[in-house]
Amino acid sequence: MTDLHGDEAPLSQPFWIFQDVAESRVVGAILERRFPGAYAVLSDSLERADPLDIVYPGNPGEYSDVVFEIIVLLAPVGGDIKKLSGDDVEQLLREGLARRFGELPDESRVHEAVRMILES
Repeated sequence: MTDLHGDEAPLSQPFWIFQDVAESRVVGAILERRFPGAYAVLSDSLERADPLDIVYPGNPGEYSDVVFEIIVLLAPVGGDIKKLSGDDVEQLLREGLARRFGELPDESRVHEAVRMILES
């Protein structure tokens, strides 16, 4: 994996480590208010593409922690995912998924999520 500048970068530990659900809700509310575009497109794309096959009807928010991680990773572009290339978006998705789940996602579903993000 490479970072946004093309250098090799190891997968990182999660940025967010919550003590309880209340902390996660507060962070989610702040990030959604501060980065509404990125938050919405990431949440929707990940839920619909479901790269790890974990979303069940009536149980939204399975990727919220991944969205939190990706928004932190978007800091170099001010949280604006539209400033990134397709390769950069794919890299961010993989990094965010790895930080929260630590397992390999379905390749075709990752590509579908990237497509949805780029088309939004």
